[in-house]
Amino acid sequence: MIDNKMKAIELNGISFGYTDNVTNLDNITLDINENEYICVIGQNGSGKSTLSKILTGLLQPRAGTIKLFGQVVNRLNIKHLRDNIGIIFQNPDNQFIGLTPEDDIAFGLENRKVDPKQMRNIIWTVTKMVNIENLLEIEAAKLSGGQKQRVAIASVLAINPKIIIFDESTSMLDPKAKLEIKKLMLILKNKFQKTVISITHDMEEVVAADRVIILNKGKLLKMGTPKEIFEDRDFLQNVSLDVPFSLQLTKALMAININVQPNLQINDLVNEIWKLK
Repeated sequence: MIDNKMKAIELNGISFGYTDNVTNLDNITLDINENEYICVIGQNGSGKSTLSKILTGLLQPRAGTIKLFGQVVNRLNIKHLRDNIGIIFQNPDNQFIGLTPEDDIAFGLENRKVDPKQMRNIIWTVTKMVNIENLLEIEAAKLSGGQKQRVAIASVLAINPKIIIFDESTSMLDPKAKLEIKKLMLILKNKFQKTVISITHDMEEVVAADRVIILNKGKLLKMGTPKEIFEDRDFLQNVSLDVPFSLQLTKALMAININVQPNLQINDLVNEIWKLK
């Protein structure tokens, strides 16, 4: 059970503002468990990306404390945070530094003074994890957006963090590449035991999460399982959030007197409809 797992991240009273008279995050307190898949949702300006920058040490909170695997993070041990948390940004081009995927992955390892004798094995291992081992020597300009995003993920995996944050990482991809990255998130969680935190607007992705966190105007508004979150449609409407397609379809079917149960998984809904024939 998730409740029995070690706490990967503990936020206690985290507040932040880009200016003195504005609060972008307001007293955020929450725990994220080891090997948990979390989706963070909310409208633009809700504080989602600010939270991801706090978690990765790119921003320092105005107030509150962060614990990472039980250890309080401060300026003196920020390396502990950066060794254990990696982030994948929205635009893969912003993370691509090398001329080829191999160069790009090697760059982070070189910065950490990894033994060159070990680098080749690390690069091969992580590229196999994300299925790009055949792209290692391809020029960056010839890669698709989805392929570049996989290179960015491989570059993070090479450092072997326990926690990986995806900050709107699928929003600039085509539907096929988006689906592949969402599947990869689940593989990282289920097969490689990573803690995955996804900042997203994609309600279809949220369905697969262990828990969902809703931010609104810098405040933690609600937290729960996808089922708990999506069963309160009035609440979602009040904070201008959509529901997954499966629930939209359920509502449309019920409106024409087809008796189906609300279901988050589209395949389960299809099976239920099939049984009604």
